[in-house]
Amino acid sequence: MTTPSRRFIGYLRPHSARFAWAGGAMVAVSAFNGLSILFLKPIVDRIFIAKDLKMLWLAVLGVPLLVVLKSAASYVQNYLMSFIGQRVTQQIREDLFSHLHALPLEFYTGRKGADVLSRVTGDLTLVQAALTTLPVYMIRDTLTVLFLTGALVLLDWRFAALAVLGSPLSLAALYVLSRKMRESSRQAQIAVDRLHHRFQESVQGMLVVKAYNYEPGATEKFREENESFFQPMMRYLRATALMNPLLELGASVIAALIIYFGGREVILGHMTPGAFFAFLGGLMAAYAPVKNLARINAEVQRAWTSAERLFHLLDEKTAVPKRRKPAFPGLTTSIRIDGVGFRYAGAKAWALRGLDLEIPKGFRMALVGPSGCGKSTLARLLLRLHDPAEGRLLLDGVDARDYDAASIRAHAGLVTSEAQLFNDTVFQNVALGRRVVTLSEVERACKAVGAHAFIEALPEGYQTLLGDWGFSLSAGQRQKLALARVLLKDPEIVVLDEATAHLDGPAEKEVHAALETVLAGRTVVTIAHEMRAVVGADRIAVMSAGTVAEHGTHAELLAAKGLYRRLFDLEAVTRPAAEA
Repeated sequence: MTTPSRRFIGYLRPHSARFAWAGGAMVAVSAFNGLSILFLKPIVDRIFIAKDLKMLWLAVLGVPLLVVLKSAASYVQNYLMSFIGQRVTQQIREDLFSHLHALPLEFYTGRKGADVLSRVTGDLTLVQAALTTLPVYMIRDTLTVLFLTGALVLLDWRFAALAVLGSPLSLAALYVLSRKMRESSRQAQIAVDRLHHRFQESVQGMLVVKAYNYEPGATEKFREENESFFQPMMRYLRATALMNPLLELGASVIAALIIYFGGREVILGHMTPGAFFAFLGGLMAAYAPVKNLARINAEVQRAWTSAERLFHLLDEKTAVPKRRKPAFPGLTTSIRIDGVGFRYAGAKAWALRGLDLEIPKGFRMALVGPSGCGKSTLARLLLRLHDPAEGRLLLDGVDARDYDAASIRAHAGLVTSEAQLFNDTVFQNVALGRRVVTLSEVERACKAVGAHAFIEALPEGYQTLLGDWGFSLSAGQRQKLALARVLLKDPEIVVLDEATAHLDGPAEKEVHAALETVLAGRTVVTIAHEMRAVVGADRIAVMSAGTVAEHGTHAELLAAKGLYRRLFDLEAVTRPAAEA
């Protein structure tokens, strides 16, 4: 993996001209700081000792001019670095968003969503702050220290050597503390991910939390996670708190030595008072940027850890094929599943194994079976959200992997038990994935599934914002919008994964009526737990332990008295009398 510094160089390259101007401004600011120390010697010697009136007027006019020039350079450096920091962060943010959408579905399997969100929000915020301010301090203050050191050498090389030779101990302590801070910051970031996950989990599951009076338990769990964040963060803060005292101790020892030896030189007449005060002023002036460098070192360690986590995310392998594959032209004969096996990343058990099935074009194929038998996994393979680990998925006899995955999905539609809506308008939710679509086309699709009436009753009709996940609508209304989305897409293959599982009686009937419109003339794969939902299918495949246990029509499977008959009879016994 490329180091964060090299990655940042890549992001900074388009802004190299601005960065050069900002660097020039930093050099100017640092040079003005060094010059001001050199001016101090003649000011003290010629004004306060020699009583030179011309030097007095020169100082009165020169000092404000020096401050004006320094302030202008300071403004340029701060503005340009802020601009660069914002632009680089904007590009990283866009790259992250695009990359997350390019990652295969396996990346998200079993992964906490809060972990990803923590990186693209918290980590990116730290990196943005670092890019905007840290280069200014690091480059400007480092140059300031160098210019001031040069000025001190010009004033008296012996005392300058004494000041420089006294600093290695402080630098060694700074290096050790930096390593501790980076490791503590890394542990704290991991703990923050867990905190974010706990927040997200409780907020999204608040209904269940309250229904089971689980508030004390949820709070206790969060308290444990919060404590796990406190410990590494305190290690980081302890190391940060040690920096200034160590620097001040070293600086005070050096200053005491300079005062002693410098005072002796002035008393003996080997050094002018102006030179001594200029040197002491330069030494004190150098302390502030050194202290800044120590302070921002702590921020650099946190930002560096965040950058590593962001770039680690960007280094996740995408599902880009090695060569460009032809587009799927559309189904003409059948879909055939030939000895397919699939296992999720990190799982020991196979979700599918040795599965054989054929779905002729225009057929309504139903998949039933107990929970965990592999029905939804098979649906994902049909949409090429995953590829088989064993066997082949054949489209008109051609391996699906030989086609571009996006082109296969362009011919397929998916409706799940939870209609996924986005924080956008009704129009945009129905037109999802379509670059060019008219309002009349969206209205026609919504009318066909019985959604037009309730949409018209919304405050702004088709331009009404639905809010997060569309929860302002009922479950039945959300499902109708999902069906309208599929109808507008006009796919030849439709996968229904428990499409009516969470609907009540009236809403279920409405959605079933809408489905008849959506499914007419299409190849349909219906996944269901309830046997009554698949009675009218052309063919039913009964799955068990990741394979097809039996298949046939409803009548044939009942007559066979196998797994399907047992599941059907069990449902008939457990179904409420009012529904029987």
